[in-house]
Amino acid sequence: MYKIKILKENKLLLEDKRGLYDLMGIMPGSLDLFLETFTSLNPTFKASLRSFVSNNFQNLIDSLREEDLPPTGARGYKTPLTKVKALLSSGVTFWWYELFGVQIASKIVRFQVVSYYIELEERLEDIQYEGKGYSEITSEDFKKLPEEDKKIIYEKHFWEDYLESFFDNQMSVAADLGKGYVGAEGMESGLYGQMNDWWMSTDGRGIMKSEMKEEREELYNAFKKDADSDAPADKEPQWFAKGENAWDDGAIGYDTPEEVVAQQRKQQSKS
Repeated sequence: MYKIKILKENKLLLEDKRGLYDLMGIMPGSLDLFLETFTSLNPTFKASLRSFVSNNFQNLIDSLREEDLPPTGARGYKTPLTKVKALLSSGVTFWWYELFGVQIASKIVRFQVVSYYIELEERLEDIQYEGKGYSEITSEDFKKLPEEDKKIIYEKHFWEDYLESFFDNQMSVAADLGKGYVGAEGMESGLYGQMNDWWMSTDGRGIMKSEMKEEREELYNAFKKDADSDAPADKEPQWFAKGENAWDDGAIGYDTPEEVVAQQRKQQSKS
């Protein structure tokens, strides 16, 4: 039944992403850029990744020989070697890890995460309301923004509040939805089988999570409000339902209301 449900949600995702949002329990639209980058066929992102690989690791690809490969079929290519070289050129992390180790595979994961955050930052910088940029607009201004601008703000705040639980509870759910990864037929990928790169979202998930956390802090600091603003110096820990109160830039998010109670009791016991 669980597999059937995932397959059903996957069909809905192909239509409007709503199926995956329902499965995750996340407000629709609040991760659109992430899904566009890592689960869809984004030609700009793919071209950028291919260029990064070519500029940095083409010599490793060119020097590869048939005898360097583990047992693998040609899968539609002339030889197994031409297949593997094509997958390496596309930035498929499994083959980089398999042939060259975790250090280079990690660099390719990092490039993808950094590329995503650069795009996220650029879209935040494009937000304007009555001559004010993202860092200057108020909560009242936020209510008047176009929905697309609101969604990109929600996405920034989603990672600030839920990155840990997302990777532990959502990305960790692997499934085989018949994507038919070249050279990895039948392999499961993370995020209910939606991720384009199966290794990065399963065995390499910890690397991706670490890079996401690092870039999250970089982005947060880039838009952090000045210390002399009228925002409270210390904010009470609070829980917000997914997608709500995205404007609370300095607030601390918890996954459940019960965690707020536990945190408050902890603070009281120290006083």
